[in-house]
Amino acid sequence: MRNENVLDIVFDHLAAGDVAAALEWLSPDAHISHCFDRIAHDREGTAREWARFVDNFPGRTFTDIRSQPTASGFIRQHVMTVRTADGHRLSWEVCVVVVMDGERIKRLDEYLDRAGSFSPAA
Repeated sequence: MRNENVLDIVFDHLAAGDVAAALEWLSPDAHISHCFDRIAHDREGTAREWARFVDNFPGRTFTDIRSQPTASGFIRQHVMTVRTADGHRLSWEVCVVVVMDGERIKRLDEYLDRAGSFSPAA
């Protein structure tokens, strides 16, 4: 695992399918929202969303990672690639804005165009 920042750890756990370990890095009052539904999920909602993500995509990777610190956390860009149940691979460019509370994530805003997937190079 890379341990550059807490989000690297979270996405490494999600790539491995370990939702419980990923949730440990959220503050008790964390809110996670996505641009496509504009819902700020609490930890319980995030657990359901991440479990659904892991269940629906048996393969998950996060590559081309770029992070920049901010006064309250950092901004991260990456390419998310998933393998679907029928074996297809799809990728999306993702941008995540993170606000930290000590060593835990307090707020995470994820921006991706769900319709903007592309087929990754082999």
